[in-house]
Amino acid sequence: MKTNYYKLLVSNAILKIWDKSILFSICNKNYINHTVFFALKKHNFHIRSGILKTENSSKSSSYLLAMKYIRNNELIDAFKLNDLLSFANLSINQDLLDKILNKPVTTFINLKKDTMLSHDFLQNIGSIRNEKCLAGIYFWTHTSTGSMYVGSSRHLARRLIGYFKATHSNVGKFIPLLKKEGVNAFTLQVIPLNAEYYEFLELIIEQYFLLQPRFNLNTLKVVNKISGARSKSLYMYNKDFSKLIYSSSNQEEFIFKLKIHHSIITDSMNTGSLYLNKYVFTNQPVFSAVSTNLSLDNVLTLLEKERLNYKKPRKVVIFSVDHENQKLYFNSIKNCLCFLNNISVSNKTALYRHINTGKPYNGYVCMWGSEKHDNKNKSIQVSVTNLDTGESNVYSSIRKTALSFSPGIYTTGQTIKHYAQSGNIFKDKFIIKITGKN
Repeated sequence: MKTNYYKLLVSNAILKIWDKSILFSICNKNYINHTVFFALKKHNFHIRSGILKTENSSKSSSYLLAMKYIRNNELIDAFKLNDLLSFANLSINQDLLDKILNKPVTTFINLKKDTMLSHDFLQNIGSIRNEKCLAGIYFWTHTSTGSMYVGSSRHLARRLIGYFKATHSNVGKFIPLLKKEGVNAFTLQVIPLNAEYYEFLELIIEQYFLLQPRFNLNTLKVVNKISGARSKSLYMYNKDFSKLIYSSSNQEEFIFKLKIHHSIITDSMNTGSLYLNKYVFTNQPVFSAVSTNLSLDNVLTLLEKERLNYKKPRKVVIFSVDHENQKLYFNSIKNCLCFLNNISVSNKTALYRHINTGKPYNGYVCMWGSEKHDNKNKSIQVSVTNLDTGESNVYSSIRKTALSFSPGIYTTGQTIKHYAQSGNIFKDKFIIKITGKN
């Protein structure tokens, strides 16, 4: 099967971003273009450093502000920066911002792996073994293209040494490029934060630079001070990515509140497959999409209604006439036709007719598939006993077991499976057992 790949250059007057390769059509997969920008999450108003924040403002408004500033190449001051960062209760006054922006920048050129052991690096940045690690901002510049990346860390030496040793996860656009070409393809600039430092100051300064179009190796345009697995952002769009249906900086909202299985989300992000034949998930925002501004409850109501009306595509299995051991499974008529069209021109009416008659079609005997061909649909029964109340409940799958603990207790199918297999008590009160298969 021939697969066609494309690369799309998305550009406007200021911002140019290379995106992922796009696979427009393949029998069982659909890849659709994403463009990069970041995150939506509600937050409350607050007053800090004498600056009044907008009541009921949210991270979604911060995202929109960031897009506006970048598109217009606006001059950023403390007021604009504080307004954007109000979702995270972060702020800075103009005097301190000016002081940091005017600080001397330490520059490293002719980089190589042992630069981190050089006198200049140890004097200005330090080492992981330092009793007190400096916080700071750093800039990587790709010397051949001028592309730039900005980052920050409260443990500057540790973060930068991780780049030199190539120990950071291979995500985004910058790290894969760094690992591919090596540190010698870049220059490094650093602004250490010392006497003026207070908690999260490095994130505030990083956000200032993220609003400048020149940092085109950054995929996230709004900082996030939450860390850990629950902070992973997720976006749900309609199939052509023209509308943002819902987004959250916490993927568990989709699993436990919108009741979407994590495997569906993962498959959609990896292959572009559609949920309910309407929606696609991505961990990076799409610049051109229009937000529907639906609340979590609105989205849940919408999905519950569409789940009731959704008809799963009929599965098809085909057997080769010439090669008796060749058996292929397809999740829909459309995907089967996509495959058969590579052999000879095929259409739905003819395929239906040959399925019903049992006669070969383009070299294959075609039949309707069944759930027994799909091992993923096998589920098991799980019992949960609450030691405090003595109450026991049985659930028809690991997923339903995980969902039964919300709200209040967030868990995943992998966690449920672990506790069922280990015999350990979950949350010091629940005994979880796998009782058999459905």
